[in-house]
Amino acid sequence: MQAAIERFITHLRRERGSAKNTILAYSTDVRQFNQVISANNGGPVAPSELRPEMVAEYGNWLERQGYRPSTISRKMAAARAFLQYLEQVEGAVSPRIFTQLQPPPSPRNLPRTLSPAEVKRLLEAPSELGTPRGLRDAAILSLLYAVGLRASEAVETNLDGIDLQGGTYTRGSDDPVKLRLGLAWEPLREYLRTGRPYLARDEKEKALFLNLRGKRLSRQGLWLVVKRWASAVDLGDEVSPHSLRHSLIRHLLAEGKSKRAIQAMLGLSSPNAIRVRAPGRKGN
Repeated sequence: MQAAIERFITHLRRERGSAKNTILAYSTDVRQFNQVISANNGGPVAPSELRPEMVAEYGNWLERQGYRPSTISRKMAAARAFLQYLEQVEGAVSPRIFTQLQPPPSPRNLPRTLSPAEVKRLLEAPSELGTPRGLRDAAILSLLYAVGLRASEAVETNLDGIDLQGGTYTRGSDDPVKLRLGLAWEPLREYLRTGRPYLARDEKEKALFLNLRGKRLSRQGLWLVVKRWASAVDLGDEVSPHSLRHSLIRHLLAEGKSKRAIQAMLGLSSPNAIRVRAPGRKGN
């Protein structure tokens, strides 16, 4: 195995042109892979003797060492690259033996969730301006929360997605779902009546939310709206459009709504995708 590792390192340097630091890291991690495999099997193991269960046990060993997920992923990547080399260049191991090493999922920091009182402060703040931009921002914040929109969904919404008479928002086009506007109805009515007409420059523009040039508001622009008003009411810089979506989920769960019902409302692939963090906590 040691000789194969040396050939692998040479391959990285000459054939793949890998950076010096990459070669050094791979060399260290692949040698550790060899040491663990040898220790688990009572002595040196030749590449041709490697079996899927040996490789899988190496992955289990990494997880038992208490390494951080990023470290496990790096070490597995090195071992996978070595095993791919043994299969594809030297033909010394069984096909796709490297698939026994599946790195752990990267931990995702959940967005901050707001309490009902914090949501109320945030949603009410822009309406106090009474300007077209203030009315637009109030409509944006209320719709993000009331319907649980993603930022991309909000900026892609057209005028025909809102039915004030029926009090509904239409999500999706292929398989449309009508959702109640709820507390977003009044801010949207005011925005469409006395806000959007002042922002509009082209009657052919169908976007619901417009920027100050009369064009469709961008995703970055929507993020800035949320950040601006979160800062204005002292909610900190962690608040994002996704915070309002996750806050809605938390509040619906607190009201006794089932995960299945929330899944249908938010268009999630599974109720298991519903994960929220407690208000005020740092990401986990």
